[in-house]
Amino acid sequence: MRNECGIFRCVRVMVCGLVLLGVASCEKMSLGGDGGDEAEKNVVLRIDSFEQVPFGMVKTRATADICQRLNFIVYDQEGTRIRQEEQTAGDGDFGQARFALTRGHYYLVVLAHSSDGNPTSTNARRIGFTNKTGYTDTFLYADSLIVDNELIERSLGLKRIVSMVRFIFEDAVPAQADSIRFYYEGGSGTLDAGNDGWGIVKSKQTQWYEVTHQERKFDIYTIPRQDSQELTVKVTTNRGNKDDASIISEKEIAGIPIKRNHVTTCRGYLFSPVYQNDFKITIDDVWDTDTIDFPIPN
Repeated sequence: MRNECGIFRCVRVMVCGLVLLGVASCEKMSLGGDGGDEAEKNVVLRIDSFEQVPFGMVKTRATADICQRLNFIVYDQEGTRIRQEEQTAGDGDFGQARFALTRGHYYLVVLAHSSDGNPTSTNARRIGFTNKTGYTDTFLYADSLIVDNELIERSLGLKRIVSMVRFIFEDAVPAQADSIRFYYEGGSGTLDAGNDGWGIVKSKQTQWYEVTHQERKFDIYTIPRQDSQELTVKVTTNRGNKDDASIISEKEIAGIPIKRNHVTTCRGYLFSPVYQNDFKITIDDVWDTDTIDFPIPN
């Protein structure tokens, strides 16, 4: 991945036309005008793999098993979006796209995620998810694309850009609770596609869960920043939902280490007077493979 100075400096020619090919649906949207006839489509893209989730591991695994939404975005020399297509699992060509591009230099970004909506993406240096759309496992492909007279066929390998923190409670959630809120700082909901997908905003992120009183495992996601390797998380149980909630219990946990493409597991007692002092970072078998001991103070 090139740095800020290298990525957009090489892009000098403005885009004149673009079409993304896909089966039309009510969930699928293409931004921009007509980009050319079918015969003019000279760039073929196919998603081939996700970091730590190669399709070769499970031959029947499809893109829709990894994510529910795809964003194919093309930017100009300034990093400003000039064309976008949004795909949703169920679209006929989910994971594949064709472009009709004139000769020139472009910057291509592809995002895979399962948020409730699509990120803001008018600027490649500031692509943002929000508390409203939510934060999920997220993968990025970002690179320059030089179009000449020849047909281009490119298989895309997407790189995971998030860290996940998994809370496993050893004690029961208070019986009167209807929801749990995780409010956390230290990561980001906004990425810079021109800088390897690192987070760039000091976000205040929120994730809500309804309580079933059977599930004791809850996951939150963040895009790590280069200047921060820890999260501070406040966990509250509530009567009511996020639109009308009153707090029953609250605990803040500081200094939770995070690392991109790693899962931090926090296991212990959160709602009772007894606390488990030793928390460990464990790694999911399709993510990276480090283990770090992390003591949390009472």
